[in-house]
Amino acid sequence: MRRIHLLLFGCCLIPSTLMAQELKSNYIQWGFDSHQFANKLSSWSKANPTINEDDNFFISRVRPKTRFRNVDTQVRQDLTDANDKKLLAWLPWNVPSKNALPDGVFDSEVFSMWPYVTHWGDWNCGLGRIPASLLDVAHKNGVPVSSVAGIPWGGLKGDWRTTLNNLSNANVQNAADFMNYFGYDGLGYNSEFSDYFGSGRLVRALKDFHVNLNKAIKPYNPIYENLWYDGTNERGNIDFDKGLNDNNKNLFGAKGSEAANLFFNYNWNSDWLLQGSVDKAAEIERSPLDLYAGINMQGGEPRHGSRWTLLKNYPISIGLWGAHSQNMFFESRGEKGSDPETQQRTYMLRTERWFSSGSRNPVNSIAINNSLNYNADNTDFAGMSAMMTARSSMSWDLAVEPFITYFNLGNGKFFNYGGVRKNDRPWANVGVQDYLPTWRWWFASKLLGRTAADVPANGLDAEFVWDDAYMGGSTVRVHGSTSKEYLHLFKTKYALKSGDVITFRYKVKGGKANASLVFTTEDAVNAEKAYPVLASTDEADEDKWVEKTITVGSDLNGKTLALVALKMENAADLNLYLGEFSIVRGTFDAPEKPVIAKTALLHSAKNGVDGKIIFNMPNSKASGEPCYNTDVKTSLFKLWAKQEGKEPILMGVTTSWAGMYYSVPVDVKGQGKIKFGVSAVSLDMKKESDIAWGEDHDIFTTYDYSDEIKADKSVIKPNEAFTISYVDPRHEAGNWKIEHNGAVVASSNNTTEIKVNGLNQVGFYDLVLTGYVTENGTRVDKEVRYANYVQITSDAVGAVPHINKLTANDSETSIEVVANSEVTMKYEGKKADGSGSRGIKTLEKPVGVKVSELGLTNNNQPWSLAFWVKFNSLSGGTQIVDMRDPGTGWPQNNWGTFWSTYDPSTGVYELTLRAKNGGGSPEYKQRWKVDFIPGAWTHFTLAMDGNGTNTKPMLYINGKEAKAHNWQIGDRNGEGLCEERFVNNGWWEANVLGISLGRHSTAAMNATIDDVKFFNKYISAAEATQAMTSTSTSDAGLKAYWDFETDADASHYFTSKVGNAKLAHGELKVGTGEGVASLVPDAPTYDAGSAFVSGTFQVKTTAEWTAKKATIVSQNGTDMAGTAKLKYAKAGDYEVTLTLTNAHGSDTRTFQVIKVKADPTGINGTEAADMKVYAIDRDVLFDVETPGNYLVQVFSTNGQMVASKAVSVNGAESVRLHLGAQGVYVVNVKKDGKTLRTVKFICK
Repeated sequence: MRRIHLLLFGCCLIPSTLMAQELKSNYIQWGFDSHQFANKLSSWSKANPTINEDDNFFISRVRPKTRFRNVDTQVRQDLTDANDKKLLAWLPWNVPSKNALPDGVFDSEVFSMWPYVTHWGDWNCGLGRIPASLLDVAHKNGVPVSSVAGIPWGGLKGDWRTTLNNLSNANVQNAADFMNYFGYDGLGYNSEFSDYFGSGRLVRALKDFHVNLNKAIKPYNPIYENLWYDGTNERGNIDFDKGLNDNNKNLFGAKGSEAANLFFNYNWNSDWLLQGSVDKAAEIERSPLDLYAGINMQGGEPRHGSRWTLLKNYPISIGLWGAHSQNMFFESRGEKGSDPETQQRTYMLRTERWFSSGSRNPVNSIAINNSLNYNADNTDFAGMSAMMTARSSMSWDLAVEPFITYFNLGNGKFFNYGGVRKNDRPWANVGVQDYLPTWRWWFASKLLGRTAADVPANGLDAEFVWDDAYMGGSTVRVHGSTSKEYLHLFKTKYALKSGDVITFRYKVKGGKANASLVFTTEDAVNAEKAYPVLASTDEADEDKWVEKTITVGSDLNGKTLALVALKMENAADLNLYLGEFSIVRGTFDAPEKPVIAKTALLHSAKNGVDGKIIFNMPNSKASGEPCYNTDVKTSLFKLWAKQEGKEPILMGVTTSWAGMYYSVPVDVKGQGKIKFGVSAVSLDMKKESDIAWGEDHDIFTTYDYSDEIKADKSVIKPNEAFTISYVDPRHEAGNWKIEHNGAVVASSNNTTEIKVNGLNQVGFYDLVLTGYVTENGTRVDKEVRYANYVQITSDAVGAVPHINKLTANDSETSIEVVANSEVTMKYEGKKADGSGSRGIKTLEKPVGVKVSELGLTNNNQPWSLAFWVKFNSLSGGTQIVDMRDPGTGWPQNNWGTFWSTYDPSTGVYELTLRAKNGGGSPEYKQRWKVDFIPGAWTHFTLAMDGNGTNTKPMLYINGKEAKAHNWQIGDRNGEGLCEERFVNNGWWEANVLGISLGRHSTAAMNATIDDVKFFNKYISAAEATQAMTSTSTSDAGLKAYWDFETDADASHYFTSKVGNAKLAHGELKVGTGEGVASLVPDAPTYDAGSAFVSGTFQVKTTAEWTAKKATIVSQNGTDMAGTAKLKYAKAGDYEVTLTLTNAHGSDTRTFQVIKVKADPTGINGTEAADMKVYAIDRDVLFDVETPGNYLVQVFSTNGQMVASKAVSVNGAESVRLHLGAQGVYVVNVKKDGKTLRTVKFICK
């Protein structure tokens, strides 16, 4: 049973991480693995091409695009066809269980640096099965995708020998037809096996198969490429680090007999090997660029000597590997924090700095060095762009397919379509990623500026953001100030014709600039053709997508478009969001209606339902022939869901002929049926088919109850009423008790909540709940105790602010005012200010002290660490206390002497001790059940009962022994507390004892800590209880004590109140080598500390007003009351939001709505009152009684006018405008040319 403890007022607020529903193993069936591929191939035929019913999740529907180079638009013009390197990303995608299949998790991998990748080898995909979403996005960019046979090192075992033997004997044309039908672009082999006893006969047979397969498939798929790890040579021997030579040249293949391109092992870095490989390739008439010099990102290989500085001198390409389950860019994206958006931003920074450059601009002065760092702060790395050009696939006949991009990455925390929010559910589907800017980010003060001098030192910047989108869940943001700067967007090769319509859509969220679209053509690539799209006098409007169109005329007719750039001049604090760039020729037909093969409801819960849909498109292709979306006049498919009695919801889009639905919003107390549907959208995105609906599914037949509970207050005062309830509105009733020191002080039976009028004593209270919970998939009735769930704190330390009342001009409901008149906002709150102990925020960074300063020389000594902690949030595996040396080598810098992790989904805290420093060390694991409640203070004590030879751990929570869960030593395990002691000899002299130290694949703490104490003895439960509130410096065994009441020194260290040990909050700065880092102190961020410890930290409440398009004339406020005076210059309907914040939390309330009328010049005040604008279904009605000439215009939210009517009124009259589609609209009413009112409506 999971717990959440949140500040709630009148509604249920669930963190987004708890709302996410994700891909489960039973949702999509892969069908087979690598070992079965050869057998599947033998039984497959074009006449019967089906593997299983989920095939459409694995069939590419995007025809591979052709890439091109153009020296005139590349950054480094010294790179030619002969030395422009390729790059093989032989990397896993996302996580092994999901790979690139559509998911309900926003923080999924959506790689986007395609211009610098020439082949993606999906390392955690077996032979013959690759998710269509990865294929589709790669094919849009002209990148082949292959999967990998993960053959173990050593002698070839029976199962793999059989698999490879059967594959080598497969019918070549059948294999080519299979690859062509599914859209797979190669076979990859982790070939480090020995075929010694077969003298290489099997290897040579595979080579022959590859040669013939290449010949059979290249006519259909020119980007097809097999890959062979150069470990096994053609004699069947394991023979690394020899380069291309006579023992493997046939595996590579001479011209006309190409077999598989080679991935060199990691010790290629010598002149003789590289030059010999270049020479051998010339001898067999092959390009040496088809050889990949391997880079081991995980192990930092080549470990010695030159890497990039040597490789740049040879026309040999780049092969990235690392690692087995997740790639290194994605796996360690938590280096800046565990928040999903922070992790996505970190992943983006890592890839941009690696591929483009450390400056995130391919134009830079960074010299090529030998670094293999790939962290987010890798600023001194020249990047792959120093050795290869950015390729583009934007070169096709616009009469066949338009060019359209919405700058969408393929994931989001919501889903927008046409600039309108369709749902707020997290999602990821990289297959719908748009064509993205060719360069990341080529800014220069002049067009095609290629030198570092052309890049302003403090100019504009660009990034992907996930807070808005025209389509999808992300877009590009351009921001900053500059006098003149170009952002080079797209390398293209489009033949333009008169009448082609170019659309540019954007949103100015702040600042100003003059902006123009700039085009250059191949015949005059340096000649700028500029078309203004934004003027510095245009008003910023964060709610409005602005559309600008350019119709190609005689100046561009017959020209080949080579470059698209955005020129910005006189930009001041610009905050520009890009929504669309497109080139459309003529009109395109609506596609036919999809034909549904199957729909399924997969999961039902309070957060919504999961489902899937499989469909086909009517087409004339023969069985077993590939059919692409362009063949059926389709750009993408909309995925719909409809609960009985409700309107359809657009949940997302897909390019596959199958789709997934995650967390579809449903009324859990409404009708019990739901159905899933799909519609096909035309190539120009302007038309669509009717929705094809599947059958009805029962929502609640197999409902997955949530057993989470919530409290409506996170800080509770004496005698203050509060409520604790189930989060799930469908949850069965239970029996509730609140106990204090063993006595029941409140109860409620057979209810879904307990309402408590107040508790008068400060302290900790247990919640005991008897009711149904899910255990091992079954609902069972049991008692669950939540220790210390309720905390009553004194009035003196302050409370979470609360807004009791919010008014505008003394009204709690909507008001009407005239433009430029003053609006007075007022609020009434409650007592929330106070004073108490001071702590420091961890901010998902470490707080540590050197063990040498604590007198520790090994971890078999007795010691105890105690501190208060209040978590703001918990995610995944959260590190609590660790002891390790971050500066030593991998993987010891990740293991350390001991580490401990808390899993909030299970409530289990696990402590791991290591017996020795090296690999293969026995490990001792003890686990306890702990209730860490976000927003509540917990006293944590880890006590080590060392005797000099061995040790044994104990955990105290709030002064009591934590409930022991189970333990494990090597392959032995048991329940409860382990009675055995352990020799914890893993030790490094430079160890740091860290709170929130974090480690690989786990999160540091998002928390506040207070009163950190270190004892040079094993303390008892009674002593742990005393440590909770004692401020004495003479407690027995107290070696160090940091209460944070005194500021840190100039070096950011806190000096202990006992002894000389220094503790610091800091950051793990990345060093050289995998995982190597050092703890660098930084300035601490202070916060209110434990409510149960005395101190002098002042808790003050501040008021923040958010009023779009208003001028805040004045404002003031406290925790108890406050005011703000606003003015609106323009007519419209507006909301005002107030947030009260202090160190304990915040409260927010929004006033709806302030109706602002136009300046009444020429119209008396009664006229506005005599006018009504409202909507009934899909009709907008305008009722007016005052005579005059009126113009009623209706706009979509993207600014397009969809209806207009002019009317001359002599008396009372009603005007009706019918709208053809549901959606959100803006109605503007003018009288005699002056705006009277602007109103936003939802038409259903």
